Amino acid sequence: MQMMELPVSYNQRYLATSTGTVLVWPFLNGDKGEGPYELFLDTNSLSKSKWFGELPGDMRSRCVINPWPALLEQWLSNPVFRANPEQRINAMIEPFADMGAAFREHFARQQVKVLIKNEAALKSQFSLIMPYVAIMKSTLAERVRAEEALQRLEALSKLDIPRFTSAMMLSAMTTLLKSKQATKLEGDANTAFSYLESFFAFQPGKKDEQDFINVPYLRNRAGDLSLWLCLSLLSQQGYSFVGSPAIVTGDKALHRLIVRAIPPVLRLDRKAAFGLAPDGLPPHMAEQIAGILAQVQVRGDITGEEGLTRVTNLFEHAKTCCAEERERQALDEIYADWWRPGFGKEIDLS
Repeated sequence: MQMMELPVSYNQRYLATSTGTVLVWPFLNGDKGEGPYELFLDTNSLSKSKWFGELPGDMRSRCVINPWPALLEQWLSNPVFRANPEQRINAMIEPFADMGAAFREHFARQQVKVLIKNEAALKSQFSLIMPYVAIMKSTLAERVRAEEALQRLEALSKLDIPRFTSAMMLSAMTTLLKSKQATKLEGDANTAFSYLESFFAFQPGKKDEQDFINVPYLRNRAGDLSLWLCLSLLSQQGYSFVGSPAIVTGDKALHRLIVRAIPPVLRLDRKAAFGLAPDGLPPHMAEQIAGILAQVQVRGDITGEEGLTRVTNLFEHAKTCCAEERERQALDEIYADWWRPGFGKEIDLS
């Protein structure tokens, strides 16, 4: 993957198939190149392999399938998968292998080993986006003026919490699009807000969700957003991609809006970073988001105690945004059972 001096247009980083599954080379300044390509799959693109067969044969031969995002989500949410993960992984990758994708020997066994060895750390990292999910969902549900919502977001950016650029940008975009619901991104027939509205909607009866913020709701939305976040985080952790990495998904909110408007950015120091795509949001919205980010102070290295305090503050603030006690209890459960046990533990992907 080559780091480009100028942003690469989204059309050059995007490949659609007739199945609705889309390949996106997400880094704003990353060149797609001629391959090889390491494809990071979500659960649906792993379970429905037809899209891979639609790729040109010469391209398929240059693709490496990486189902890690899907496997992590399944490990954290699917008891059936956890009961016999090696067998289920082998069954999932078999269609890809039949179409020519190469997997190293004992691939499934190695993946299970990594999941077991790092479970506490993975759950902790996975859960950090959940308070922001609760904040954004509450913002969508409230009837407040956009100005007031943006003022709250500016206040949030000044709290002693983990100031994740990606989450703050997504929160700001959510607030702005809610106030301008007719906004469409160039070339899209649907409004940008319709994707967010659908993404954050409750889905009672599906994957244990109900009509309020509960643990499954937070887990499911965090799982969806993890595909957007994972490549930047993997790069920061020292992972070496095979050629140019791409994400594979059929989630329209991700590939038509979130990854398009707020893509990750490659940095020489490999630190996780996200930016605003020039061919994404309307300029006035991008300027408002940039203005909020400009107020976020860059902080240096922190002690373990400072990290504990900041994440605790984030969860406590998210609870103040919730409308019901059972929603606050869900955040308490995530904090105690998901985040706290893995605090301070490093992830070992070897």
